[in-house]
Amino acid sequence: DCLLWGDPHVETFDGSFPNFYGEGEFWVVRTDQVQIQGRYLATPFTNGLAATHQIIIGGAFMGGSRFSVGPLENGQITCDDQPTLSGFPSTGLCGGKQMSCDALGTVVDSAQADLEKHIVHFRDTTLGLE
Repeated sequence: DCLLWGDPHVETFDGSFPNFYGEGEFWVVRTDQVQIQGRYLATPFTNGLAATHQIIIGGAFMGGSRFSVGPLENGQITCDDQPTLSGFPSTGLCGGKQMSCDALGTVVDSAQADLEKHIVHFRDTTLGLE
């Protein structure tokens, strides 16, 4: 498993916890089957340090489709650059993969625990992604 959240914190597949605070677009996962990129931008809340701004999921397992999740305030959840999951809660498909947005899940960082949760889930049972 790997996990990333916030400004940006990362738990890698091998259990390491590197932190990155520079702006840019970086590969999170890059294999023939799965490609995940992260975009990190400075925010006024992080005193100029970069925070996770967008995650894009694609690759051969998506059959040419791309699923993108951006900041909640902009409503930027897209499949192939078209808005999706616009309701709350909501479910849908992107590249034949299940996706949903709801309040179900665990908050990784308790600093935001008092805010309403909008958690995006992406599932591919063939590769074991969730």
